[in-house]
Amino acid sequence: MRTLICILFILISGIISLLFSIKYAFLKKFSTQEKQIQYAYKSLQRLTKGLLFCAGTRLNVKGKENIPKNQTLLFICNHKSLFDIPILVSSIDIPMAFVGKIQLKKVPIISFWMKKINCIFMDRDDIRQSLKAINQGIEQLKNGQSLLIFPEGTRIKGEELGEFKKGSLKLASKSNVPIIPIYIKNADKILENQFPWIKATHIDVRIGKPIIIEKLDTNSQKNLSEYVKKQIEILKADI
Repeated sequence: MRTLICILFILISGIISLLFSIKYAFLKKFSTQEKQIQYAYKSLQRLTKGLLFCAGTRLNVKGKENIPKNQTLLFICNHKSLFDIPILVSSIDIPMAFVGKIQLKKVPIISFWMKKINCIFMDRDDIRQSLKAINQGIEQLKNGQSLLIFPEGTRIKGEELGEFKKGSLKLASKSNVPIIPIYIKNADKILENQFPWIKATHIDVRIGKPIIIEKLDTNSQKNLSEYVKKQIEILKADI
């Protein structure tokens, strides 16, 4: 039943997206890009909260006070579920784009919203395009656009974290923005564990303190991916 309700909600969201585009077109013509992104993100946030409600998902978010205000940030999180992004968008009020696989560019509704908040599409099978996407992300961070990445590169099965790709951490080291580590527990129990059925699930989200790269010792800076992974493992152990 929940699966059907979520499908109906997604279809309705498609209609809502058309209505949204009318006001968005007005803002695009008469307002700043910052206000456009804020409006798009708030609209997307309402939809993700609605989707989680339909899925019977209950969020327990701790550590939101660790997110600095009025500052560009790079959010880094573990990845286990298609629901990770709705969970994070619902939990974090700062407008952020995210790096997603290029296949999402062809998915109706999802690609619509991704484009409106300046998300980056990455083809991990094309090294040149991947480097271009990373450079695009670095520029967006330098220009004040916060980003979310999943450094494992794909959804990971099981309880352990996957390998953090070193290339993804260049987004932080090259832009020198604070890193916000995040751990999500149980997201795979919403859908992946009993696909295609959606199950009501209690989700824990832990948000860590900012990691300031320039304040790390030389070894931690050199092995930034491992350092960030360790901080997320600490958040995981705290649940």
